[in-house]
Amino acid sequence: MANPESPSETAPPSNARSKAVLLIVFTTILIDFIGFTVLIPVLPLYAEQLGASAFQVALILTVYALAQLVFLPVWGWVSDRIGRRPVILVSLFGTVASFLVLAFADTLGVIYLSRALAGFFAASIGTAQAVVTDVTPPSERAGGMGIIGAAFGAGMVLGPALGGFAASYNVKAPFYAVAVLAALNFVLAWWRLPESRPAGLRQPSMAELRRAFIPTPIRLVVAVHDRRIALFLYLFFHLFTAFAVLEALFTLYAAQQFGRTALDVGFLFMWIGVVLFITQGLFLRRMVGQVGEPRLIGVGLTTMGVGLAMVAWAPTFGWCYVVGTLIAFGNGITFPAFTSLYSKACEAENAGELLGQSQAMATTGRIVGPMLGGVLMDFWSPGTPFLIAGAMMLGALLMFRLFRGLLLGDKAPLPPKSAENPATPG
Repeated sequence: MANPESPSETAPPSNARSKAVLLIVFTTILIDFIGFTVLIPVLPLYAEQLGASAFQVALILTVYALAQLVFLPVWGWVSDRIGRRPVILVSLFGTVASFLVLAFADTLGVIYLSRALAGFFAASIGTAQAVVTDVTPPSERAGGMGIIGAAFGAGMVLGPALGGFAASYNVKAPFYAVAVLAALNFVLAWWRLPESRPAGLRQPSMAELRRAFIPTPIRLVVAVHDRRIALFLYLFFHLFTAFAVLEALFTLYAAQQFGRTALDVGFLFMWIGVVLFITQGLFLRRMVGQVGEPRLIGVGLTTMGVGLAMVAWAPTFGWCYVVGTLIAFGNGITFPAFTSLYSKACEAENAGELLGQSQAMATTGRIVGPMLGGVLMDFWSPGTPFLIAGAMMLGALLMFRLFRGLLLGDKAPLPPKSAENPATPG
């Protein structure tokens, strides 16, 4: 448990301290996402050398996503119980270990183990978001969340490039490179990251830990949450299901429609990462101040919906850079603003668990979206998944407008289904 006399807990953090903490959060998420994207050009070839089929390569990615899905809320509970700093440090140390295991893997079973470990330790992203909640006032929350989004954008730029260049020397070089980066970040966090969880908040119970092990989608179905939180969580799932179609299937679509190679697609995703980084790192705070989070979400969902649908209608691959810019801009303003609104709906003592659950719903979307998109591509046409994904984004916009009052807390949530089984946040 953190020292109750710590200045970071007894008083609001200074502006300088907040910036230092946000820098550590940025580098932590950056390392996590580089560790994911670095494998895009590398892992299929590495696994193929060990005799993996395409299904087995997909299973490697599924193991990672499932580990995240199960343990995101658990890490959130731990951070609410003992503090944010220990969870971040353990996450970074575990990232080092998982990539070293991957570097020494000589069977598919060991690869599965390494990716399960990576998913387990990468599940601390909810804790990183809770740190942002701890050190930023509500008026600056969207900008703080934008720093996390900027880390994702930077990882999208750096990860594939690092993987491709390092693998040209040795197929295992990218794994060692990520391990070294995570080790350096561990040292930085050990030295500079203070405990940010405010003193005096209620500690979650062991019963809440048992509940955290139940995957968030299942708990949502049985209505454990109040309806405001449940609606936010569903929308996280809905949005990421749609966006995952682009991440999973665009490479195949570009090859079938335009005869493009993985290198061509890699440059496009690097461009998307650049636009995402600039949008969230430089412009998001100003836009939030000018138009507010709800309007920003509306603009972002519209832009993403139109952009995803236009993928299916792009006449040449060059047009995909225009479409990618629209999608990246919409993504860059929507997800930080939406996460900021969600963080304001979370009770402070349960922020870590609830923010972890939002990431669990996003991970579930990344499992479901590619599978549904693959079926649509196989049985209809290559462009159909992107049309459906665009329609889902516009559908999310409609839901956001219909339930705006509930999501923004302008009116009280609907009562629990029964007095005997009241719904409680978390």
